[in-house]
Amino acid sequence: MKYDEIAELCEELDYRDKLRLAQLLIQLARKEEENQNPKNRISQTKGNASEVISDKNVDSIEYVAERLLKSKPAKIKSLEHFISSMFQFQGGISEPDKMKIISELQRLNYIKIDSNNRVIYK
Repeated sequence: MKYDEIAELCEELDYRDKLRLAQLLIQLARKEEENQNPKNRISQTKGNASEVISDKNVDSIEYVAERLLKSKPAKIKSLEHFISSMFQFQGGISEPDKMKIISELQRLNYIKIDSNNRVIYK
């Protein structure tokens, strides 16, 4: 099948099926890219997550804080999970890096953690 034939058939789908198809195509393309360039993909993803922490880039911490203030997880475990999910598509984030982000957020007075492991937003 050629691209034009597939495009014509896709026009007949309803919007939900089009979205499902788009998601499937993106997943297949990413998987194919990972298989073709595994070294490039791994080094890029590790660099992105570590870059945020090691450079202590104020813009990146502010971006995390901005998203955090919209979601406002109440407990420390929820906060850790939230940060992990932010870096999920960049190859993940290590536990020490996650703790560095949390301590940096505390240092910059975005959050405070009380004795009951609850997160207080400032």
